[in-house]
Amino acid sequence: MENKRKHMRGKELLTAGLATIATIHAAHGVYTSMEAHEKRHRLVAEGEMSPEEARKKQTKAWMQDAAAVGIAALGIKGAFSEWKEMTEQRHEIHEIERRKRLRQKRRQKEEKLHKQEMQQRMLTMGPVGAVGGYPSMQQPMYVPMPIAPMPMQQPMGQQVSTYQDGNPYGGGQGR
Repeated sequence: MENKRKHMRGKELLTAGLATIATIHAAHGVYTSMEAHEKRHRLVAEGEMSPEEARKKQTKAWMQDAAAVGIAALGIKGAFSEWKEMTEQRHEIHEIERRKRLRQKRRQKEEKLHKQEMQQRMLTMGPVGAVGGYPSMQQPMYVPMPIAPMPMQQPMGQQVSTYQDGNPYGGGQGR
């Protein structure tokens, strides 16, 4: 998405630049045409150019001016259509991002609800020994008895630790 936005921004700047150049070029063409018109009038007034020759050059200049303005107008029109297209793309990207934010919010809300439901289930499930997770079908929980060593008297006065279950070799705990 970010790359597309950067690409659009570059394209927008390029289009704006080309439209500006086309406008400047058209204005320059009109300005040079006006200068040439004034020069022709001056030459006719001084007698260096005949009125017939001035009319021929004027007609030729009009054709060149019309062509230059037409080409510039096409360039400007193309630039405006590009701007319009980019505005539409920008709105499209904003819409896509808006939908993406909505999906993220919905997903976060669903995850939060799921987490709360799981916590609620864990609370209502009861002790670990529940059958099938239903509190009404609980089995009695097995509670192991603590195993602590009990001292025993040995014949020679030595004490050896044993466990309540009577196994002197059991598990290694409490020894």
